Amino acid sequence: MMYFCKKLHQSLMGLVALLLISNSLHAQQTSTNHEGWYQVELIVFARKEDSSQEHWPSNIKLRYPGDWVELKDPATSEVKIDLTKEAFYRLPASERQLNTQAQKLERNGRFELLFHSAWRQIVTNKKSSKAILISGGPISGQHQALEGSIRVSVATYLELQTNLWFSQFDLNVGQEVTQSWPEIPLRPNYSAAGGSALSLDSDLELDQALAKENQQGINANVSPNTSAKTDGTAPEYITRQIILLQQERDMRSGEVHYIDHPVLGVIVQITPYPPTPTTAQ
Repeated sequence: MMYFCKKLHQSLMGLVALLLISNSLHAQQTSTNHEGWYQVELIVFARKEDSSQEHWPSNIKLRYPGDWVELKDPATSEVKIDLTKEAFYRLPASERQLNTQAQKLERNGRFELLFHSAWRQIVTNKKSSKAILISGGPISGQHQALEGSIRVSVATYLELQTNLWFSQFDLNVGQEVTQSWPEIPLRPNYSAAGGSALSLDSDLELDQALAKENQQGINANVSPNTSAKTDGTAPEYITRQIILLQQERDMRSGEVHYIDHPVLGVIVQITPYPPTPTTAQ
């Protein structure tokens, strides 16, 4: 009997130990699971005078991920948008937190403000996250000076992944091209006619739209070194330089983070956002 009680006691102790370990692991997983709604604000700027004199490589690859989403303007929607419930809509300037930083950059003649916007989204793990299309700055033919995408995800920390390129163009007056730059892809939501941009309303619509845009891109890009026309005439602009900014940065929520670069600068703040109880997940 004593032997049986001793074995029972050992079994119970082992079961308790397993439960404690299981609860501990669950608590650790819960404590590091920071998925949820956040407000993201992003500023991208360029230094007008590149004093670094760096030689930027031309053997770079420029591409948009297939799992992209665009930032939408609520003012162009046919229905009223509730910004407390809808993701990836640009917020009004009054709801931004980095307006002071952006204004300082605009007033400083040494910098060019290329992009400044804020929006809300559900931040997930990297595998489930979406690439957010980013563009801004002067327009040259089919491209803007700043193009590319960013990705915001979370694990133990928030993470910002940048896939941005800053292009400079010259008006084509028949000059000799001395350096060959890669083909600049058209933005997935580019509309040559100036109509409404593509949307992600359904997977079928997205597949059809991407197929159409890919075909337009094949027809439009006559030369890998130009911003070309589609009517067979000479391109209006020639690529002078492309600077690629691809980085991954761990972040803490609520803090303002700065990604430095000899030419480009990125300021970002990601803040937890408490959505209304009816917010769709």
